[in-house]
Amino acid sequence: MNLKKNLTIFFILMSLTMAGAYAAGVVIEAANQQINVDQNKGFFSGDVKVTVGDVVVKSPRAELDLEPKSKKPSLAVFFDNPYAFQNKDNKKHEIKANIMKVSLINKTLRAEGNTQSIMMKDRQPLIVINSDSQEYNTVTKLMKADGSVIVHYQDVETFSDSASAIIDKGGEIQNLKLMGNVVMKEKSNVLKGNKFEYIPQRQEYQMSGNTSTDVTFEDGSRLYVKARFQQYNKNTNNIIAGGNVNIKFKDYTAVGPKAQVFIDPVTQKPNKVVFTGRSKITQNSSTVEADIITMTMNPKEFKASGNVKTSISGSDGNDDMEIMP
Repeated sequence: MNLKKNLTIFFILMSLTMAGAYAAGVVIEAANQQINVDQNKGFFSGDVKVTVGDVVVKSPRAELDLEPKSKKPSLAVFFDNPYAFQNKDNKKHEIKANIMKVSLINKTLRAEGNTQSIMMKDRQPLIVINSDSQEYNTVTKLMKADGSVIVHYQDVETFSDSASAIIDKGGEIQNLKLMGNVVMKEKSNVLKGNKFEYIPQRQEYQMSGNTSTDVTFEDGSRLYVKARFQQYNKNTNNIIAGGNVNIKFKDYTAVGPKAQVFIDPVTQKPNKVVFTGRSKITQNSSTVEADIITMTMNPKEFKASGNVKTSISGSDGNDDMEIMP
């Protein structure tokens, strides 16, 4: 269950790399420069290099907008596949895109078209994110990625239509969201849903909209949970699923309106599932219906209470029986 924690690392590192970039002045180098003060415009071509603090942006061509009153740089737009990077100690953060916009007024960096961000440590990639666009606002501390978002971090890979994170002044994630066709993969484990949200203060994640969790354990057994809503809390180490819950584990299949899956803190495997509301559990061809059903994995047993109804099929497939001659 370390999947959610790993995702936050990307957004933390992105925020730290941009936090102090706008405090310094702007240095522009190029083979050709043309500044039109009356039109508040600057044009640069040929090995363009712009330095803002410790952030460096390189591109074949760039344009610079000037603030009309102060004539100070307000927006720099880089064309023809620009490349931005920042080095800090043994870390390097780089961004590639078709177009890149650096706003010195709004304090934002926006990359558009085939964007890719890579965070490296000791020259080894830690995190890679690809999307149609990426933007970070140093004022609101909001990081956004939109369009076919793919994040790689160690064994974690996520896919979504968009992603966002709010980062506080200390570089800590306050809220992380993945939206639209979310798929999260960690080795053989797969989580799916329409919306994913991670709240670190509560050590909790929530998934909603046609959610499913498919976990494969070392012994080859699988736990499959499908529901409209799922919530995992690291402190309590359990999963709450609600809305047309369907759970499959080994030869058990269970359905009900709500279920709580308890994870063993040592083995990180499910050791108990509690269904509340009218639920039904099936093992082979036998079923039990009840208002509350508790299923344990080790020892393998279940208990039912509240209007219990049990149906047991005969082993020979013939359930007919007569008590009258």
